[in-house]
Amino acid sequence: MTHGGLRLSAVDPRGFLGAVQFLTRIPVGAGSHPLSGTVVWMPVVGAILGAILGAVDLGLRWIDAPPILESTLLVVLLLALTGALHADGLMDTCDAVFGHASPERRLEIMRDPRAGAFGVVGLVSVFALKVAALDGLSPGLRPGLLLLAPTLGRWTIVFLATVFPYGRASGLGAPLKTAATPGALALASVLPLAACVVIGPIGVACAAVSVVAAYGIGRWLCTLLPGLTGDCYGAVCELTETLVWVGGALVTT
Repeated sequence: MTHGGLRLSAVDPRGFLGAVQFLTRIPVGAGSHPLSGTVVWMPVVGAILGAILGAVDLGLRWIDAPPILESTLLVVLLLALTGALHADGLMDTCDAVFGHASPERRLEIMRDPRAGAFGVVGLVSVFALKVAALDGLSPGLRPGLLLLAPTLGRWTIVFLATVFPYGRASGLGAPLKTAATPGALALASVLPLAACVVIGPIGVACAAVSVVAAYGIGRWLCTLLPGLTGDCYGAVCELTETLVWVGGALVTT
């Protein structure tokens, strides 16, 4: 059943547990939850991850941890909380799109569990940029951008799934694509938009950069692949987080 272009199942509160289970390693009890109801909750899970980063950041500052160590620990913590899900997608996507291959062969490369040189370089580059950017954030911007980056990163998953075709007949991201309607995207956008407005001009700028970057990367990937995949969603999530923190560091300087 739909209402105004939105599947009613998309706002099922049980989808929140599915989103937590899928996007994180935070325990939510026994059993599995379908992905079809998780779409509108993904930015909420991102905000929870950001809040955890903010709380840990306060604790590390209270014990006066060295700034570079603090930033590194936060990036590692985010990887641990997510089970490196999006980092894996980033590596698979880099291996697939930066080599010379047909679109179909690139999809096969994404399924290969082995990491290639492009994937390793991509992950190391993003990790280094995140650490350096967090280290360069001003105290005034740091709490807001720690919250905003994971939130916008997971919002881009919904955005990409709504806007671009899916590249496989089936796959981990297929249920997300099916559930990603314009109405679901509109609902998923409420929390990120509110957070950006509350943070202020830098938050609004981060939102704009995230939309433009996600759309641009999505369009570029669709020139190399039959369509996007779950790995592509994860890669753009990682890149969005990086852009938010790098942009904040550049503003600080």
